[in-house]
Amino acid sequence: MTRIPEETIEAVRSKTDIVDLIGEFVQLTKRGKNWFGLCPFHGESTPSFSVSEDKQLFHCFGCGASGNAITFVMDIENSPFSEAVVKLAERTGIEIDVAVSEGPQARQNNEFKSMLEAHALATNFYSHLLLNTVEGEEALEYLEKRGFTRDNIEKYGIGWSLNDNEALSSLLKRKSFNMKEMERAGLCIMKDDGTGYFDRFRSRIMFPLRDDNGNVVAFSGRILSGSKQEAKYLNSPETPIFEKSQILYNFHNARLNVRKTGKVILFEGFMDTISADRAGVTNSVAVMGTSLSDTHLLKLKRIAKDIIICCDGDDAGWEAAKRFAGMVTRKGMDVQIALLPGKMDPDDYITEFGGDAFREKVLGNPHSFMSFIMAYAKRSKNLSYENDVLQYIHEVLEELAKRSSPVERDLYIRQLSTITGVSVEAINQQFIKMAGHQAKREKVEPDREEPVRSGNAVPLQKQTVTERAERLLLHHLLNDGALFDRLREDKENLFNREEYVAIFIRLAGFYEQHGTPDFHRFAESLEDRELRKVVLQSAMVERDPEHAEEEIADCIRHLKRYRISLTIQSKMHESKEAEKKNDHTRALELAREIIQLRKSLTVM
Repeated sequence: MTRIPEETIEAVRSKTDIVDLIGEFVQLTKRGKNWFGLCPFHGESTPSFSVSEDKQLFHCFGCGASGNAITFVMDIENSPFSEAVVKLAERTGIEIDVAVSEGPQARQNNEFKSMLEAHALATNFYSHLLLNTVEGEEALEYLEKRGFTRDNIEKYGIGWSLNDNEALSSLLKRKSFNMKEMERAGLCIMKDDGTGYFDRFRSRIMFPLRDDNGNVVAFSGRILSGSKQEAKYLNSPETPIFEKSQILYNFHNARLNVRKTGKVILFEGFMDTISADRAGVTNSVAVMGTSLSDTHLLKLKRIAKDIIICCDGDDAGWEAAKRFAGMVTRKGMDVQIALLPGKMDPDDYITEFGGDAFREKVLGNPHSFMSFIMAYAKRSKNLSYENDVLQYIHEVLEELAKRSSPVERDLYIRQLSTITGVSVEAINQQFIKMAGHQAKREKVEPDREEPVRSGNAVPLQKQTVTERAERLLLHHLLNDGALFDRLREDKENLFNREEYVAIFIRLAGFYEQHGTPDFHRFAESLEDRELRKVVLQSAMVERDPEHAEEEIADCIRHLKRYRISLTIQSKMHESKEAEKKNDHTRALELAREIIQLRKSLTVM
């Protein structure tokens, strides 16, 4: 696969004005040499996000986000490197053959360009029918009664499909689309006799479904109230451009607000998201149907720290909420569950109580995972019966045994005692027994997913001396290939934090491929956003070029001393364990090693 030429990447980077680019997402004000605004990657009320026109770099003093024009697009739009370059190339008038880019989405958009164009045409066609024709009046009145304004309708691209078998198919033929490909795209169906095609959607309110870049890739068609047709909603089939497991409704719109707040609201259906958006909730997404996939969670994990799940209040909604919450916790993300009263769905609640009540009482007062589990387990039980009490305690403790916080354990065991009348001591004994079984299962099943580390989010002013030494040494390594070769030949691991070790390994591969230092290009080559942040934070460290060798020597000396100190601590602990076991030979051997290590510190 051909890559975008390095000179083209450099041209795109150098010709992009980072102030103009970021100004499309953030309101910037010039103060001195730099521009400042509210960070688009985390919520804040005081501007700490700085953009340097001279250096063509940005940095947030609050959350540590750093980068250049290309990495900004990668982070703000969750795009792979090649797609970010192609997008910026279009802004600057630089031509790039999409076929040479590395990004799968870019190649897909090129390969299935006619499918995307057909969906865009269909969206405009359906919208015109709804807003400007007699045939669309009934559907328009229905939507207006449901609280939709014309602005809402245009924002979501809502339309109307005629009660005509070939309205869209005829239009597609006139526009010279390949009809076999249009069938593959899910817009039409071949007639039984093979003589032509008819429309998949007829007499339905049409809701466009968009991919992460905002392209319409599918539709969901809703019958009008009172219609005798069976299916309330008819969705596009899965196609080369539409896979339910890949797409979250409203992701392209919600992404920026999710990054700002650090939270995402997850709904069961796209109508919930539309209702919530109309009520002022701008950080919500929805699954296509009732299935939540690993791909969905990976997308959300990249842009959000917390997930609030809000499903319908009926039995199916409770089951979906439990299933979603379990998947989220297994991915190591923080999850809360917003519950709706009775059997209401979000639209019902907003219609009856208003958007303010929905935001404040439902989304603003979510249950923790364990609090939800207690409510879920209690729903189908009568605690007047002994068997139901025992089953209730068992189900709650089964989930609690998977969680490690002593405070959380104590809190919910006390709540269980209050609810059931069983003593804290008895419940605690049962918990200890279940936790033991859980530990045994984990040994048998070692592939259980561990919570993901949050990465390096330590602000510069709070860093320890060792952390500052790591950052400063990385700065020099990013700018000095000879220094990197020297340290690599010494085969000594100086870095302590995992992200720095990972960067050092990737930097070795970068130097092998490119030969010369280029921290911009290196950062752009990293898929992990947290690693990119560390690299660019290090690259922007101020230093004195005249004393570079002294800085490097100080960093290396400190990091070597720190690693020896850690080794001493480890051997002291090992020595104590040996003494407890009366292994005096081993304890004496370790004592000698500790003395030698301490001596080595005095001569450094």
